[in-house]
Amino acid sequence: MRLSKILRAEQENIKRLIAVLGSASVEVRSNKRAKPKLFLLAHEFISGYIEEGFFKKEDLVIKVLEDAGFPPDKGPIGYMRSDQEKSREANETLFNAAKQWQAGDEAVRLEVGWASSECTSSLRQHLERLKTLIFPLIEQSTSVEEEDRLSEAIDNLVIEGKLKDEAEKYIKMLAELEDELSDWK
Repeated sequence: MRLSKILRAEQENIKRLIAVLGSASVEVRSNKRAKPKLFLLAHEFISGYIEEGFFKKEDLVIKVLEDAGFPPDKGPIGYMRSDQEKSREANETLFNAAKQWQAGDEAVRLEVGWASSECTSSLRQHLERLKTLIFPLIEQSTSVEEEDRLSEAIDNLVIEGKLKDEAEKYIKMLAELEDELSDWK
């Protein structure tokens, strides 16, 4: 099975998060109904679903690219790792700012908006890089059998790990994020 197909559901869920967080980053600046809860929940989603789930799957992709001869610290692998790190940093900034806001610091609302915008921007760029650079490189630098083994390894990661059990939890979390945002309007 093609790698892009096996990761499609996760990418669609990440796009849903990007849509919610992007709208929330605009709303938080002027909408008095905006609350830090959405951003704390988004942080939890990013930490669990993306950082502990999706990025672990990408680590398998990175390994295949390294085995194909790509350098581990520059080029496509360097881009992937840089994107992941940028996402983690933006997520941490989002969390810290949202916690301050939750504790009563209204002045930090603008920082929450900025951090959520950074999260969406880095995730959007990362997904685009997967689509336009990484997936084509995997197809060009590996055989069909190797790509099938990679897809199987990703499936096994989901089956053997906690990812399968938690997938539904994160789908519900996305719906909760969407509902929270709709309450602001």
